[in-house]
Amino acid sequence: MSQPGIHAAQMPPDGLPGLDPAWSRLIEARDADGVLRTWHVLDNGPSRTTPVSLTLLCVHGNPTWSYLWRGVLAAAPDDIRVVAVDHPDMGYSERTGTTRRLAQRIEDLSAVSGALGITGPVVTVAHDWGGPISLGWALAHRPQLRGVVLLNTAVHQPEGSPAPSVIRLARSAPLLHLNTVATPTFVGGTTALSTPRLAKPVVSAFAAPYGSADRREAIGAFVADIPLEPDHPSATALDAIAEGIRDLADVPALFLWGPGDPVFSDRYLADLLGRMPHADVQRYEGARH
Repeated sequence: MSQPGIHAAQMPPDGLPGLDPAWSRLIEARDADGVLRTWHVLDNGPSRTTPVSLTLLCVHGNPTWSYLWRGVLAAAPDDIRVVAVDHPDMGYSERTGTTRRLAQRIEDLSAVSGALGITGPVVTVAHDWGGPISLGWALAHRPQLRGVVLLNTAVHQPEGSPAPSVIRLARSAPLLHLNTVATPTFVGGTTALSTPRLAKPVVSAFAAPYGSADRREAIGAFVADIPLEPDHPSATALDAIAEGIRDLADVPALFLWGPGDPVFSDRYLADLLGRMPHADVQRYEGARH
């Protein structure tokens, strides 16, 4: 059954630095509830003149959007398809007016990858809270999976260590709506974590889809969906991913890490390596989130 969202998906404005308008597409697919949704994606597939040998499925975190992967699209060889998806309620995808938990976001990614005809071989590439979503997709699509790339993310809170203060502060009840939805504080704070500093036009481009409170609702919902408590609605899904990736020993993995990240610090890298000890690691000393 189809029902409209509160805001339709749309194409990004022209002139965003580094973004080729030819990459933007609007894709329809039915989500787990049978509702027809529309995603905005960046996809260099239609412009390929060489048969595709591999697809990179790129998954952003919170509060970014597919623009994060513009450099990957620009640098891709002719035989590599790069698809970067805006999650529902994020970027320029449809604002559904629903709360989407981790398990549903994994199903959303499966829905849009199916609609795009992505059948493999696939390497997932993900950052921030796109990491667990991409890994959930990877575990559900093992026959298609050829590799995993992760940038500063986490699947588990290491025992005996508190959650990052930035996350605990953003997620606290008195501040959650104020910082993430009512104001653009969380959006601006995220790009401010970059080292070296991003150029002002790039900062503006990251913020472009989130210009009003009703377009930022999912930013708050994404933060609230971080399962810091064992009885959190998304805890079971995250625990399954954290344990499931131990079985990816035959899948090449690469962790690209900024050790200065105040959110996903080296303790999360250590936890990931404990689950995927075969992974290669590339550290960028001085880099942050």
